[in-house]
Amino acid sequence: MNRKIRTILVAIVANLFLIGIKFFLARISGSIALGASAWHSFSDLFPSAVVLFGLLLTRGDGNSASPKVIKIENIIAIVVSGFIFLVGIEIIREAFAQEARELTNIALVTVISLVSIAITYFMAQYQIFVGKEAHSPALKANGIHARADMYSSIAVLCALVGALMGFSALDKIAALLIAFLIMMNGFEVLVGAIEGLRKGGLLHLGHDDLTLENIIWKKASRYFPVGIALAAVAYVSSGVFSVRWDEVSIVKRFGKPVRQVTSGLHYRLPWPIESRDSVTTSEVRMERVPTSLMVTGDSNLIEVEAVVHYQVSDPFAFLYKVADTQNLVSDAALAALRGYINRNPVDFLITEGKDRIQTEALAAAQAQLEAQGTGIKLLALQVIRDTPPSDVLEAFRDVASAREDKNTYINEALAYQAELLPKTRGDAQKSIEEATAYRERKIRMSSGEAARFLSKAAAYRANPSITEKRMYLEAMEMNLVSIEKLIVDKRVKLDTTDLWLTDGNQLSVKKEAGKYE
Repeated sequence: MNRKIRTILVAIVANLFLIGIKFFLARISGSIALGASAWHSFSDLFPSAVVLFGLLLTRGDGNSASPKVIKIENIIAIVVSGFIFLVGIEIIREAFAQEARELTNIALVTVISLVSIAITYFMAQYQIFVGKEAHSPALKANGIHARADMYSSIAVLCALVGALMGFSALDKIAALLIAFLIMMNGFEVLVGAIEGLRKGGLLHLGHDDLTLENIIWKKASRYFPVGIALAAVAYVSSGVFSVRWDEVSIVKRFGKPVRQVTSGLHYRLPWPIESRDSVTTSEVRMERVPTSLMVTGDSNLIEVEAVVHYQVSDPFAFLYKVADTQNLVSDAALAALRGYINRNPVDFLITEGKDRIQTEALAAAQAQLEAQGTGIKLLALQVIRDTPPSDVLEAFRDVASAREDKNTYINEALAYQAELLPKTRGDAQKSIEEATAYRERKIRMSSGEAARFLSKAAAYRANPSITEKRMYLEAMEMNLVSIEKLIVDKRVKLDTTDLWLTDGNQLSVKKEAGKYE
């Protein structure tokens, strides 16, 4: 095995290693651009395989291969170019179909991507060097062609850095750029295969200055200083960030939290010196407590399901002291519910105790979260299900119905009692008050009459004649009220006067001596 064949085999093995690494990184990070870069490295395998095939056919010494074999190689190349085109189109479709998503494990993926860029660069330079030393244009062209994979890795690196700064859309842009490079590979293979079929020679993938990658490399080197300056400005400017009105951000310096910032425009040192984590503090989050069988205080079983609403009260504690917020809130609520239910009978829990369950469990769960310093404030805990198991549900319903009937009868009796007793007490009190008033009235009347009689007796003893006359006048006044009276002037002579009454009888009135004065 000569040096040229050994070099191309090393390049193929290194490329296979990079393909595996890139697919693995794409899986753990969720990056579309990394997956596209892996497919781009895969498309680079075919030019390397063509070079190896050509070197093996000519045994590395420049002898010509048979025209039939060369024709088969070119036809296979056309088929492979179509496959490469399909890979590029599929990457473009996937980039447009998916929403921009947050990448994971960015720091680890970024470091490994830097290593992959270094491997790609050194393998490309190694092939170019050996191609020049061994006077192999095909090997040299394959090395120059391998630089395109380095460009795709650089695009992935830019997308990862952008994701660290919050620009998640860069991942899609990098994926589209890599898809373009993949399709350029397919186009180059297609053109080379058609040219080989037309001229009857080996697959021609371009040499030295004629390759697209070499043209891009030379153009880029001319503007390299300007690009460095712009990159430096962009790097420094990447520290500018804004915080929304409902957010709080924690700025970290080399991974250590150093300060907390609220809404507005702020600046931090660029990554990797400083970075930030943000959390929404006004958002009401919800976590469902899954259905669980719980033992009640009287050794019965009930199925309980609940929903918890909470907010972030301490951003620092929420971000750096809690690893799994959802399970933490759910488990705290579940433990609080289980503790309360274990202390109460099933009859109370499935009837009037639901409000008590929610209140007591909410307080217990909040106390547990505060003791752990989670930075979570529970707003409400709602029990949406607290029923016996389905096997005994009907029996529990019958018991509950009978209990409701019992409570209904008791409540009706209590209502009748509450209505009757006050009325009876009122009537009794009324009779007592009336008797008391009657007694007081009689006593006062008797006392008044006695006092009046005594005062009259005293007046009579003092002036008997006056008293007799007064009593006579009072008696006349009292007795004459209801009888007919005839009043005659004392100047009228009664012995000569006839009185004619309305009934036609004549009345003679004679004056009695001393009768009238």
